[in-house]
Amino acid sequence: MTQAEPGLPRQSFNSADGDPAQAFAGWQAAVAPVFDVAPAFPDQPFAATYDSYHLGDILIGLGTFDATAFTRSLDKAKRDGLDYVLIQVYTAGGYSGHLDDRPVTVHPRDLVTLDMTRETRTVSLASSNITVLLPRDLVKSRQIPHGLMTRGPRGAVLGGMLADHLIGLSQRLHTMPLSTGAAAAVATLALYEAALDPIEEMLEAAVEPQRDLLFQRVRRLIDARITSGKIDIASLAADLGVSRSTLYRLFEPQKGVEAYITDRRLAHVRRALSDENDTRRIGTIAAAYGFDDHSNFSRIFKRRYGQTPADLRTLGRHARPEENEESFDLRPWIADVT
Repeated sequence: MTQAEPGLPRQSFNSADGDPAQAFAGWQAAVAPVFDVAPAFPDQPFAATYDSYHLGDILIGLGTFDATAFTRSLDKAKRDGLDYVLIQVYTAGGYSGHLDDRPVTVHPRDLVTLDMTRETRTVSLASSNITVLLPRDLVKSRQIPHGLMTRGPRGAVLGGMLADHLIGLSQRLHTMPLSTGAAAAVATLALYEAALDPIEEMLEAAVEPQRDLLFQRVRRLIDARITSGKIDIASLAADLGVSRSTLYRLFEPQKGVEAYITDRRLAHVRRALSDENDTRRIGTIAAAYGFDDHSNFSRIFKRRYGQTPADLRTLGRHARPEENEESFDLRPWIADVT
């Protein structure tokens, strides 16, 4: 008899499974890795459910919740260092508020991208939604919008296609075999990049395909060498077959190639410090990713993430969650797709 293939890794939260008086506190804890939340109607009962699926490179969440105020401040973005993209489709309800300082209103089936390094302040109706969380490095475009993606003739078509895809995908996640998750993630990312095309035109920030391809090659090469000590820019350029000036121009939006390399080193250290199975000393981890001066590393790390490496290790470690609502915790999964 053939053994059934395991399904996708899944975490589930349901406020009905706990004390009604603590329903919102449970919801608050569930979404805390991404948003600070408050009840829109504090004097009324609150209910929410959330199912999160791990597809390898991306996380997909299916939520239902009563009216909620969602906030992601610049201070929170600096503290948690999440360089991620959040794609949203509301299937019921919606929200209004501000993205940065721009007003926004979202209706069912609107496609939205939220840049996790920017500010979000919204208040939802009682709603259901689908969210996709993915690392920015997976996206070829270096210009990520922060708002609606279904505006204009092309946006309505391409953004609408992605919204339809996410709705269809959401109906299959609970029965999807583990081996299919990676392919579904690739298809989702391809549709997202197609949906970005008219957004880039609207922002007058279109990038030539060959520059996108080169940028992806550089990023992969940097990550492959991240533990090999100093990354020599000249040899990096030579291995890619480009001049150093071309490489410098390519990374101007990231404040330079050296700054990007440092940021990638910090991201790897942060991931290691968040892993409770990694018992190496902080200095050993820092040195493994190219930081030989411990005091200088600590200053850079705190400036980037708003806390010291020791604080992160003490306060930010969480075991990989089991698949039950009592241990719902997205933080290990978010670190896992960094």
